[in-house]
Amino acid sequence: MKKLFSIVMAGMILTACGSNAARMEAELAKAKQRMTDSLRTVDSLKNITAKQQKTVDSLKAVAAKHRNSSSDVTPRYADAEGTTAAPEAKKKGMSGAVKGALIGAGVGAVSGAIIDKKHGEGAIVGGVLGAGAGAATGAILDKNKKKKEAAASKQ
Repeated sequence: MKKLFSIVMAGMILTACGSNAARMEAELAKAKQRMTDSLRTVDSLKNITAKQQKTVDSLKAVAAKHRNSSSDVTPRYADAEGTTAAPEAKKKGMSGAVKGALIGAGVGAVSGAIIDKKHGEGAIVGGVLGAGAGAATGAILDKNKKKKEAAASKQ
């Protein structure tokens, strides 16, 4: 009877330890998965931040180029009496690159939020990509407009 009792007890102990180990392995696997997901999220946020910085840098470069080109000294013209008068100053507004960046950022953010399952992340990525595309398009349109104005002023 003692042998039977000790065999049953040993079997119960082994069974209890075995189910506990399986449960611990399952919890460990879940913890590993959560850590992997967290690392992926951190990596994607780093990529988004890097893309945003590239966009900001390109916008700054476009703005600096625009400032340099618009800060040229305007020539003065002499009238019949020999006095000089400055030509009419153009009203300064936003450049096409800035307008394009703003429009592109808005459209990209809305589109990204709609398309991506993670709405916030999609809005950020869409906004950054839209701003970059809009700034590039606006800069190209500004360049073409200046060429047309230069050609019209020569005639």
